[in-house]
Amino acid sequence: MFCMDSRRRLLSRALGQAGYTLVETLVVMSILVLVIGAIADGFTSASKVQTDQTARADDQESARQALERLRRDIHCASAAAFTANAQGGYTLNLTVDPGQCLAVTTGAGVAQSGSDGVQWCTVPVVGSTSRYKMYRTVVSTCDAADAVFQVDYVTRGDVWDVVCGDNDSFLESVTIDLPVNRDIATRPDRTYTLTDQIALRNDTAQTGAHLLC
Repeated sequence: MFCMDSRRRLLSRALGQAGYTLVETLVVMSILVLVIGAIADGFTSASKVQTDQTARADDQESARQALERLRRDIHCASAAAFTANAQGGYTLNLTVDPGQCLAVTTGAGVAQSGSDGVQWCTVPVVGSTSRYKMYRTVVSTCDAADAVFQVDYVTRGDVWDVVCGDNDSFLESVTIDLPVNRDIATRPDRTYTLTDQIALRNDTAQTGAHLLC
């Protein structure tokens, strides 16, 4: 009799324990999917932001390094001129005497007015009207095939201008306006621009006909 009562009590307890229904299980699983999805999306967004910031920092550092190299070249030059090039960008021609700046003109150089020289150029990226790459060379015509790459994502090609002195106390100089932005179409506010005006230290004072450079 005692055994029968014990069995009945145990069976009653087992039947009385409530579990989850299928609907409840599905609801809980759906909530878990939403929560996990939100967390994963947050991690993905943070990763994209970090990648974007790293890329922007790299572009800006490349632009600064290019400007520093360009500054050395211009300081060593005795004359400067820029023209549109066949690639669709612009080329800056610097006449540099290799005897004065051996660190700038290594190699045969590019012949300009009887002197060795340095060329800088911008070349548009195929399919884009607002992305240029910048190159430098002392041994060949400046183009994407032969010159040394300097910086990418320059938003315009005419980043140089030559300025002549207005009296005999000013040297010829080159102004630089170098904007860099890898997402100019959707984020124009992120454009990083370097500007400078650099004198040609080996130029002579602007007098007479030389006023026109």
